[in-house]
Amino acid sequence: MSFIILILIIILLYASLSKYGSIYKVLLMTAVVSGMTAAFFIYGIGIFRESDIFVILDTQMNITAFVHACIIWFTADIIVIYKIIKNYRKYIEINAS
Repeated sequence: MSFIILILIIILLYASLSKYGSIYKVLLMTAVVSGMTAAFFIYGIGIFRESDIFVILDTQMNITAFVHACIIWFTADIIVIYKIIKNYRKYIEINAS
């Protein structure tokens, strides 16, 4: 499971540091970043339908801790999406002339 979190962090760093020359790349990365978080949230809710505990990295979470983790993750997604849009606007501004 820690390998999956490492992959997530690498994807978020890549998304926030890349150059975006087209709006399609911006939309694709926004969908990927948001989709990962939504998939984790939906998966977690499915787990909570069957049990009261969600285990991640040998740490047990109840529904309150899970929701707080998802809120923090969605906030990180918003920051990354902001950086994606900012990088795209900067690229367009520089290459417009």
